[in-house]
Amino acid sequence: MNNNKLKVLVGTVLSLIIMVLLGLYIVDFINDPDGQTADILIWMIVIVTFFHSATWGSDKKAEKDEMGQRIKNESGKISYYILTVFLFVLWFVYNQMTESTLGSIFLLSAFCIGVILFPLVQFVIAKKYMKD
Repeated sequence: MNNNKLKVLVGTVLSLIIMVLLGLYIVDFINDPDGQTADILIWMIVIVTFFHSATWGSDKKAEKDEMGQRIKNESGKISYYILTVFLFVLWFVYNQMTESTLGSIFLLSAFCIGVILFPLVQFVIAKKYMKD
């Protein structure tokens, strides 16, 4: 069997297994929504590992070369903006659902940290390059 066909077959089988397990987890969550934090964190790790493997495979050189670094930089910047907007929407919705003037202080804090973090990191990195 061709190497590419084998990769597609293995990827398809693993995707189906993950979807079946995710479906079982959703049914379990609907039946018992308390105490699911560990399961959610495990699923997060499984999903991150899946996408990392699907993107880079076993080729560590591709991840570290110039194109790989560019892909990481661009995806990091896009992820930052998506996360910031998502945190603002969560805070806004929570603020509308409760009678508190600030909504959830934790969501507001996460949003503020998200807004400040990117320019702060840019400042630190720029200072590092200016010293060199």
